Amino acid sequence: MFDSNADGNLDIDDFMHVQTILRDQTNVGKRHRDHSVTGSTLKPELNSALACYFFGQSGHGLLSIARMLDFQARLQRELNRIEFDRYRPDQRDCITELSFARLLIAYAGFPDIKKRRMLRRVREAFGSGGARGISFKQYAEFSRLLKSIADVDTALTFHHISGASIDKATFRHMAVTVASIELDSHLLDVVFVLFDEDGDGYLSNKEFVSVMKHRLSRGLDKSMDTGAIRMLSALSSCAQEQLFDWIRGGNR
Repeated sequence: MFDSNADGNLDIDDFMHVQTILRDQTNVGKRHRDHSVTGSTLKPELNSALACYFFGQSGHGLLSIARMLDFQARLQRELNRIEFDRYRPDQRDCITELSFARLLIAYAGFPDIKKRRMLRRVREAFGSGGARGISFKQYAEFSRLLKSIADVDTALTFHHISGASIDKATFRHMAVTVASIELDSHLLDVVFVLFDEDGDGYLSNKEFVSVMKHRLSRGLDKSMDTGAIRMLSALSSCAQEQLFDWIRGGNR
């Protein structure tokens, strides 16, 4: 789509164009794009470490699809590793089931009382020590599934429309079909306990998909504007209008 000369590679100009478009899709990017109030302006110059990495110091290099996909996979794994290590894995490189549950709902935006209720179910089912635990490999595989969350949403919705309940066997089959991922059965047990509100053994699919979408975006899909920027912008506009009125009045 963005390969202007159709040679299968992106040059620095193509990359900057894509970067601008993607930045415009996020709340953070919209607020910091050439924002006169915050004083931050994002110019299409070779001024980022990422651009230098892809295209070299001179900016004359080319970025292939294969190299971009490899970079994306390694970056995702590093992010997963950082998140996982926050919960202090043991010598087996495992965290407790309770820690894994906390990871899943970290960006859900639930009220504290709801979070406590969900985590209580996990604690009662698996304990707080987590003798078996969740390994980093299992967590990374589950995170790979989240990259296909839109397809997961579609599959779960069709099952729901057809009147079929979402049990563990159905979910495991869906993961293989949609993303070619074989989920660990113990990890799946934890997910179902966490999202099984009424204890019937079935997944609350709408809530699960919503939480996983927030998990995938790591909360960046939510506006973090406290109102200060909007207030400063309004004050600036008001001051400009007053200044223009004063100038026009002085020229009469």
